Amino acid sequence: MQKLFFGEGAPSRNRIYFWNLASSMVYSLQSAILLLVITRAGGLFAAGTFSAVYAITQTLTSLGSYSMRNYQVSDIRDEYSFSTYFSSRVVTSLIMVLACLGYAVFHQMDLESTILTFLFSLYRFTECMEDVYHGEIEKQKRLDVVSIAVTVRVVLATLAFCLIFILTRSLIYAGLGMLLTAVLLVFLFNRLILTQFPHVHAAWHPNGVLRLLAVTFPVFIGAILYNYLVNAPKLSIFRVLDAQTQAIFNILFMPIFVINILSQFIFRPMVAQMGIWWQSGAIRELRVSIRRQILIISALTLLIVIVGYFLGCSVLGFVYGVDLSGLSLLFALLLVFGGIAALDTFFSVVLTIMRKQIYIIVGYVIGYILCFFFIDTIVSAYGLSGAGYAYGLIMTTIFIVFVIAYIVEMHSRAKTSEKVG
Repeated sequence: MQKLFFGEGAPSRNRIYFWNLASSMVYSLQSAILLLVITRAGGLFAAGTFSAVYAITQTLTSLGSYSMRNYQVSDIRDEYSFSTYFSSRVVTSLIMVLACLGYAVFHQMDLESTILTFLFSLYRFTECMEDVYHGEIEKQKRLDVVSIAVTVRVVLATLAFCLIFILTRSLIYAGLGMLLTAVLLVFLFNRLILTQFPHVHAAWHPNGVLRLLAVTFPVFIGAILYNYLVNAPKLSIFRVLDAQTQAIFNILFMPIFVINILSQFIFRPMVAQMGIWWQSGAIRELRVSIRRQILIISALTLLIVIVGYFLGCSVLGFVYGVDLSGLSLLFALLLVFGGIAALDTFFSVVLTIMRKQIYIIVGYVIGYILCFFFIDTIVSAYGLSGAGYAYGLIMTTIFIVFVIAYIVEMHSRAKTSEKVG
């Protein structure tokens, strides 16, 4: 296990990118695989129940993680200690669990859905606590190590859920098995990994927590609004349509997350370096890197859209055993909007590195206002297609706001550098 995690000597760039890609892929495919197994073994009603619960807990995961990792990784001057990051994560993760339960009670979900929501919230709690350790290790240039841990943990936890559900047809038993598997693996892997990073020591250190939470509050609000907006079409379908439509939309929507996760494979290894460029004033290098990453994400999206239009619905329909004929154009549009959403995520990271988190709030608040006033009306009027159109409108609006903010800040920093020079 030591050899698997650490290899021999300093990690190569290929090793870092391979394992980051592997962890991104298995993480993005987890919900698709779970939905596939549930649909095949339990039917569309069970799939719809799972989709709603998964969307709720995924949305509130941003509360648990507080979307602090990119800030933590780019904190190259160690303004805050690891104990401060750890303590803040304990607080936010506990609040997340309570928020998930509060959502279930407020919306009067049935007993099965409420229990499942609780189990998935604890699973997200485990992920959030794992993430704060991984952020510190990533800052030490060992993204490969944490990527291996995530890959193995997600694969085995997903496998546990699938096997238990097939045997019992119970979402609750399967969710419990998935949770226990994740807890055990995170505990074992952390013990193994931290032998090489003795300074990453967990300790309750409340001093500085409130200040850290205040500084990263705009990133948190932006991320939780983003997660809400990504899942808003599903939640709208949950409110105004039926479980079968929910399941079909989720089947079409799954590849969108693949685009988003693959885009993180592209830019995540560059977060620490982009932070160094920004703080050292190497604006030209930063700008070139950002342009290159945008082009790669855009090219990746275009390729997926073309393949998805001609083959997507046929393949998904065959795999899930659901008739998706006539939905190829909608599916292609969803993939385009998924690429735009991936760029939204990328620019939120760039603005965080620039320490201009306020623009993240501005963009997502505008998106939330559009969602609040229009999404249920559009979904009610146009059904499945309406959910896709609403998603595209929201993500495109956010993209425009972020690009304008990036251009303004980059221009301002360049002018400042010229004056200093």
